[in-house]
Amino acid sequence: MPKIIENVRERTISLARDLLIREGYAALTVRRVATSMGIAPATIYNYFPSKDNLIACIMLEDWQKLMAEFEENNSGHKSPEDICRALFSTVHSFSQTYVDSWNDHKTDEQSISMRRHYHPLLVEQLNRYILRSLTPERAKEEPWLSPFLADLILRFGSDGETDYVKIEPAIKKLLK
Repeated sequence: MPKIIENVRERTISLARDLLIREGYAALTVRRVATSMGIAPATIYNYFPSKDNLIACIMLEDWQKLMAEFEENNSGHKSPEDICRALFSTVHSFSQTYVDSWNDHKTDEQSISMRRHYHPLLVEQLNRYILRSLTPERAKEEPWLSPFLADLILRFGSDGETDYVKIEPAIKKLLK
């Protein structure tokens, strides 16, 4: 009879997240996570087909938590500037959590391909929040504005070197 292990997926994500954040991409191995959990690596591969898939699941879970917090904190009517500032803060916070991991992994072809795939999806997600903060007339007159702001926020919020104060004048001019 196979051994029943409670919450393998959740425990794997939690342990792998801690290791990834503490020691970086290179230090995270499925074998190391499995050994820490007292299970065989094959058990983890039943839930995550690869190390990169495990990392993607960790990051997705953290992103979803941050976006839920963003929605909770910004559910009332907020100005477009307030929404842009809050989105920047959310993107920046997420990026800073994983900056070392990305730096370890950023030249990998698979990583570059993943970024190309997810960047438009993230822009669209941020765009929806900005679009809701604009008046319907403004959104209709300037359909380029909210996706442009979303891309700006994602690019500069995730670069690790820019703080909101540096892009705030441009955002204010665009929102005039």
